[in-house]
Amino acid sequence: MIQRCAICLVLLTACSVGETPHTTGDAGPGGRLDGDLGPGFDGGGGPRIDYASIGGTVWAPGNAPGMVAAGHEIPIFGALVRVTPTRQRPIPDMVYCEPCVAVEGPHVRTGHDGRFRLDNIVPGDYWLTVEKGQFRIERQISLGEGETLSLDATYTTLPNRHDAARGMTIPSIAIAAGSYDSLEDVFGKMGMGTVDGSGNFGVGPGSERIHFYQNGGTRYSGEMGTLGDLVRDLSRMLRYHVIFIPCSGSSNASALREQQVLRNLRDYVAAGGKLYVTDWSGEWMDNVFPAFVTLEGSGTDTPASAYDPAANTWNTSQFGDADGASYDSDNAEAVHPDLRAWLHGQVGPTPRSGVQTFDAGRFDVVDNWNTITALTRVPVGVDHEGLPVTNEPIGWVIGSRDASTPRRPLTVTFQPAGCGRVLYSTYHTTHTPHAGLVPQERILLYLIMEIGVCVEDPILI
Repeated sequence: MIQRCAICLVLLTACSVGETPHTTGDAGPGGRLDGDLGPGFDGGGGPRIDYASIGGTVWAPGNAPGMVAAGHEIPIFGALVRVTPTRQRPIPDMVYCEPCVAVEGPHVRTGHDGRFRLDNIVPGDYWLTVEKGQFRIERQISLGEGETLSLDATYTTLPNRHDAARGMTIPSIAIAAGSYDSLEDVFGKMGMGTVDGSGNFGVGPGSERIHFYQNGGTRYSGEMGTLGDLVRDLSRMLRYHVIFIPCSGSSNASALREQQVLRNLRDYVAAGGKLYVTDWSGEWMDNVFPAFVTLEGSGTDTPASAYDPAANTWNTSQFGDADGASYDSDNAEAVHPDLRAWLHGQVGPTPRSGVQTFDAGRFDVVDNWNTITALTRVPVGVDHEGLPVTNEPIGWVIGSRDASTPRRPLTVTFQPAGCGRVLYSTYHTTHTPHAGLVPQERILLYLIMEIGVCVEDPILI
């Protein structure tokens, strides 16, 4: 349960500009939901109607049948599929607030295998919309009486190009290119750009929505300026649905000593922005939101006391650097039930053992560079009735350093006050260049979509 803070109250108009906000839990595990009318009735005592049905599987961008090796396809869980007589409003091309409300008209959410079936649709001409987060594809369909239309991947694969006029929308993304974690390779494997035979990202069609900021690495140097330039300019930050700060050194970390930069990062998330941070860049999460996650090491963690919520100021002398020790985890487990059900049984490469069928209860996660010792429920404000509201981070994946240490969270998300989300992983998303998507990369793909969905009760007084 998360709410909207002061900046979102200012942005109230923007919060209601997007497509009809999503709801959750519309369909069961099989991804099936009937329409509003029972079969054979028009709701008004009229003649019997032979209703139509649609069905299919929603696929990840660039990972549908025919796009990757047979059996390596990646489905999308929880995608919203709906039919409407007119097109949906465009997704705002900047950060926006999306509270969860009931979805109107015939609709369904996909199951863990990406499959769906929607019955009891009145015959006619419709706009078919398939979306998850800020990925959306729209197509026109016609349904005859009693027709069951099996939709092929042309209609149900989320896009990797942005052309809203032609019914394709993808998020606007900023990546702070660091020294180590080349997570942009995942986008190349989604078709947002290109990849070479070794799995290295290249600029190409679809990558126009990805802007690179320099953060100590040698890749894409100077294209948009530095990460420091970005975080000092809130209006520029608000152009991006997601800001990625993958593992790097401390090239721009001095910006975190500036109170306005720290406020900009909080305000970006409050307005609906998504902040995704990995391992040694963890100070961009922990310095700004120090109460949610505790990192191992006296100079590594930033204590909750570093932030004064009443004054909205930070004691920067308490800041840690989030630079922990390296380890691989050979007993990682997807503990969130939806992620677990989605990942289990998929087929793809692994960091050490070649192509395998994934066991979501035990798989390798390599190149960890921090250890999370605690997740803390944090007060984030009060609701419209004046009652206190808290948020507890969600642990998606756990694993241990070795057989003698306990398994701890490796991937977490949390929701500070407002409409956005923060994601932190202790490991490199992409450990080395390679073909295909290993489990930890697929988890990134899953969570890119998951953190983009609507927010329950986002209003904060």
